[in-house]
Amino acid sequence: MIEKKGSKHVISLFVESMYKMTMAQLRHSYAFLCRDCFSSGYLGAEKPPVSCPKCSSSNIRVNDDIFQLSIAHLDCDSFYASVEKRDNPELAGKPVMVGGENRGVVAAACYIARQYGVKSAMPTFQAKRLCPDITIIKPRMDHYVSVSQKIRQMMLELTPLIEPLSIDEAFLDLSGTEILHKASPAESLMRLQKKIKDQVGITVSIGLAPTKSLAKLSSDQDKPDGFFILNEAEAEMWLHDKPVSILYGVGKSAAKRLSDAGITSCGALKQADKALVTALLGKQAGFIQNLARGIDTRPVKTERQVKSVSSETTFHKDLNKSDEMLPIIERQSQLVSRRLKKKGLEGNVITLKLKTNHHKIITRSKTLSAPTDKAHEISNIASQLLMKELSDDRYWRLLGVGVDGFEHRALSQNFLDQIDGQKERKDKLEQALDKMHDKFGGDVVFSGRQVDRLRPKS
Repeated sequence: MIEKKGSKHVISLFVESMYKMTMAQLRHSYAFLCRDCFSSGYLGAEKPPVSCPKCSSSNIRVNDDIFQLSIAHLDCDSFYASVEKRDNPELAGKPVMVGGENRGVVAAACYIARQYGVKSAMPTFQAKRLCPDITIIKPRMDHYVSVSQKIRQMMLELTPLIEPLSIDEAFLDLSGTEILHKASPAESLMRLQKKIKDQVGITVSIGLAPTKSLAKLSSDQDKPDGFFILNEAEAEMWLHDKPVSILYGVGKSAAKRLSDAGITSCGALKQADKALVTALLGKQAGFIQNLARGIDTRPVKTERQVKSVSSETTFHKDLNKSDEMLPIIERQSQLVSRRLKKKGLEGNVITLKLKTNHHKIITRSKTLSAPTDKAHEISNIASQLLMKELSDDRYWRLLGVGVDGFEHRALSQNFLDQIDGQKERKDKLEQALDKMHDKFGGDVVFSGRQVDRLRPKS
């Protein structure tokens, strides 16, 4: 039996019922963003939506904090190989690697090649054994840099807060960009992803999270062409069963030390005794334990310090003669010098890297009294270091030259330059060669030693 009520009471009951219904909907409301039509909003439902309410696409992302997160990691998918496949449509559907043909290593492998087990840094002979039909392409670094710069410019159109990690990946902080772009950071990033695919012709994967560490981990979860979101509430549980090796700062040796102590997962690491972790990891222990909890307070830095500049060559056959190896040092020193000058850097530590025919790596270094970016000085020191290692019974398969201990050129000055006439003449000659290289390319001028090295043997 229904009891009659006054009109005010009926209205009150109606408002109350509407409020309860609205609150019930909010308790089951899911934030979503469509990667195809970019529609977004909140959907009231008992279960997370599986398709876009506007275009019916199943390519949607659902996360409670999708419109609040602003730290992202963008990673180009198999960058070098993707560029080569873009430039040569005949390679579509084929396994491709970029790297050395004979005694080199894999610099990048396409996703088809990865299905055979081919991985970056793997020796080429092993890649060919796993995938006999693989197409091997010699790296074109200048070309990859050019493509990378186009992508970097697109990122800068979204935010100035970009921290490059390498030629094909970077952190972005889109905090405060909503008003400028009239879109959430998540939508701006999805639009950037599509723009790169349409205008550059390659795919990128993006991780969106509250911290740099979680963003970098996220970008690797949905490759290729992925968009993975991880919020703060999910992070600790998501990390719990993951191996400690996924954390920033935990390399193979650190992971082994932790494993030997029975710490193999992030969950075990965050619960481990702090003194034990400090004994295993040193001063980074607290930082890495926090990463295992999903805590990372590092900001996105727009300037990333360059630690070293180097060039390496893997030989087609093992070498041990000075007349074979000194021209290579001279050429590598020129490459390193040009990179230093472009970055405005000078270094006072010259390092020679050698790998024996038994794959043992040795390094030899010398610290200068004043920093340099000059090829002739780098070559001279590296050559001296090499000559001390040469002998009839030692053969080498790789040689590298590097410079570190950097100062910006404007902050360093070697006053001895003013009185060292021989050095001044060499510096002027090098400046003239630099101008020719800038105008005509890096292979326009060779020294007599390099020409002898390139000349066919009779």
